Amino acid sequence: MDVMAKINEAIRLLNAIDEYGSTLVARLSDLDSKEQDLLHYIENNRINPLWCYNILKKIKNIRVERRKVKNDMELMSKYNDLKNRLASKDNREFILTQLHIKEKQLNTTYKNRKYDEDDIRDILKGIDVDDRDKQEVQDN
Repeated sequence: MDVMAKINEAIRLLNAIDEYGSTLVARLSDLDSKEQDLLHYIENNRINPLWCYNILKKIKNIRVERRKVKNDMELMSKYNDLKNRLASKDNREFILTQLHIKEKQLNTTYKNRKYDEDDIRDILKGIDVDDRDKQEVQDN
């Protein structure tokens, strides 16, 4: 085994991880700005159904990429909390276990905060559930 080569490779990999982590905030900001541009375009312009589909497809792609960046940010945060333990061989397995636990937590299904599944189906049918809810409050 070429010890120096292995150490250099380990350091190179750790440096690459740290560098990637340092880019995540800027990547998230860029994705948020792109999403906001599209949402403001929708808000301020009339758009035909084909444009709606294309814009929605683009928003979905941005959201998927944004979720990956957010998950990576969470993993990097956990990694940064634990990386001082890398020096000890006994701690390395613990670090991997903790990162796997965090990754598993991040890969759970999103739970809606405001709209339940029936609300989402109504929205897809063109029913404005927010107006319906306001009307129900006024009726009571």
